Amino acid sequence: MRGARRDGFTLIELLIAMGIVGVLAATIVFVAQPGDATLARKEARRLAALLELALSETRASGESIAWSPVPGGYAFWRQAEDGAWVGFAEDSPYRRRSLPGATLLRDVRVDAQPLRPGERIILTPYGMSGAIEATLTGGGASITLRGGALRRISLQPDSHARMDARPSAARPRIHAG
Repeated sequence: MRGARRDGFTLIELLIAMGIVGVLAATIVFVAQPGDATLARKEARRLAALLELALSETRASGESIAWSPVPGGYAFWRQAEDGAWVGFAEDSPYRRRSLPGATLLRDVRVDAQPLRPGERIILTPYGMSGAIEATLTGGGASITLRGGALRRISLQPDSHARMDARPSAARPRIHAG
């Protein structure tokens, strides 16, 4: 049958096309994953927003909330009826959080003094127990959270971090809200 028209694709052509699509999809997934610096900045914004939310909630409810770094992340605490500090439920915005990727929470300070292991920062209806400072790092990024008794929590990229090529004075201050 000379001159017969060929309809469709051969199995080889279909396999090559599927292989190309698979390689492109894998490349897109790999490239689209956020880097450690992006994860650290995102987690710093989340922590700042949670601290501000907790401060607002303590003012509204009259009950204190505590925050502390824990191995691999951070946790919020509430006082039980017996006065003991207990963690929040898993469905609460204040649930214990693990830090993503290579993000680290370090250099947590209250009134310029390092927070000792096991200590908590108390958020009262009147503000924080002191001026706090905590640094999240990851992927070359270093973001410092700062807050005081009545101030908002602010985020400041550290000047030695590789987050931005602009001089530190030209970098914008980032607020949680």
